[in-house]
Amino acid sequence: MRHVRVPRWCVAAFAIVLICLYGCSNREESNYVSEQVGKVVVDRPRAWTSEIPVERPWSKGYRRAPESVEQIQVSGDFGEFSTASQAMGTLIGQAQVGLQKFQVVQSRDVTIKGATTGRATRYTITDNAGSQLSGEWFVAAHWPYPQSVAVSILTPQFDPDLERRILESMELRPVLK
Repeated sequence: MRHVRVPRWCVAAFAIVLICLYGCSNREESNYVSEQVGKVVVDRPRAWTSEIPVERPWSKGYRRAPESVEQIQVSGDFGEFSTASQAMGTLIGQAQVGLQKFQVVQSRDVTIKGATTGRATRYTITDNAGSQLSGEWFVAAHWPYPQSVAVSILTPQFDPDLERRILESMELRPVLK
């Protein structure tokens, strides 16, 4: 059997590449923390630690800082909806009445762990100072035992990395009767 001699610099270079890859993935992981609220589990930015008061159907909310625009709200029991589209319809209907210059940018079906249907809707609104803000709702529903959960984010502009992280981490843990 013939032995192949690998130069030390190749081994060192390979080790450096592995360390860099591990460091990059860990850095992203450390920027998020997992939250379980009722029947939903989702990652939120670790820096968003200022709790904010929320109203039903929302159960918990966080901001980057007490007065910042960036926020996430989570509903661990959004209601007994049989589809995510049905649940999303209630959010859109309320927003059309209650949010200044509300405009849907995109609405699409998504896959969410534990859900039979999922939906994401991006929108824009105008704040009290006249600035445009970007928001997104993520809704998951389970059938035949109708139940749903939701996550809402608001940022100064659309953040595709935050959207991706929420969709990858969000899980509905339905109560099966």
